[in-house]
Amino acid sequence: MVRRIFNHENAIYLLLLPSLAGLALFFLVPFGISMFYASVDNVVSRQFVGINNLVNTWNNLAFQLAMRNTLTFMGVSIPLIMALALLLALLVRPVSPRARRLLMVFFLLPLVIPSGSMVFFWRALISVNGMINRMFFTYDGTAMPTDWLNSPHALWFVIGIFIWKNAGFNMILFQAGLDFIPKDYYEYASIEGAGKLRQFRIVTLTYLGPTFLLVFILSVVNSFKVFREIYLLTGTHPNHSIYLLQHFLNNQFANLNYQLMASASFFTFGFIFILVLGMYWLQQRQTYI
Repeated sequence: MVRRIFNHENAIYLLLLPSLAGLALFFLVPFGISMFYASVDNVVSRQFVGINNLVNTWNNLAFQLAMRNTLTFMGVSIPLIMALALLLALLVRPVSPRARRLLMVFFLLPLVIPSGSMVFFWRALISVNGMINRMFFTYDGTAMPTDWLNSPHALWFVIGIFIWKNAGFNMILFQAGLDFIPKDYYEYASIEGAGKLRQFRIVTLTYLGPTFLLVFILSVVNSFKVFREIYLLTGTHPNHSIYLLQHFLNNQFANLNYQLMASASFFTFGFIFILVLGMYWLQQRQTYI
């Protein structure tokens, strides 16, 4: 009986059990509770109201602003960071193994720096009396220095923070994907008359499909983590151009408005699910040589 329970097939499920239990306890159960709050009028009476909370959240001006800014931020930052990480991986690949390891450590440094320490650096760089204003802008005594985090250009600084922090990790993932592409494929493509650009398109990009999917998913997840830096730099109500979904969720939680918060989390989940599913569908449509 014991041997039947601990056979090779059941051992897989037993090894997955702790992870599945953690997933259920910390993700599935809270998500189910959130969906319950999104369907009732309040936490006291708990009367079912259907999709009224979802409709109210969708029509909320603050939510619309947060969703629009989040879409803009992700639409610009994720393609940029993926392209930059792939470019860095291609540039680093020809160097010696020792130099490559040193470069990888260098590019990973922003990822391991605590957010609190990073905020001091960025505040010293882009605040009113920061280095950018002192080095690149002069004033005649009447003009005021630019507060970059309260200007229309604030979103670009947030994009810069996100890319600076995560590009190195994505580069390492692309580097690992490139190492798994057999050199024989490039030699065969070269014999067939394919140039460097065509080899990159039909070999590199094709066989990096799974890596692209992984980097895309991690970039989507990490793009929501940039809220920590923005919150520490600007507080709960930043400039309108960098008011993201995380600000809306955080403010609704602080105001104990669980209905709006839960409804917004439903839209956030649906948005991420559609993005990942679309990327997975594109990756599965690739034709392998």
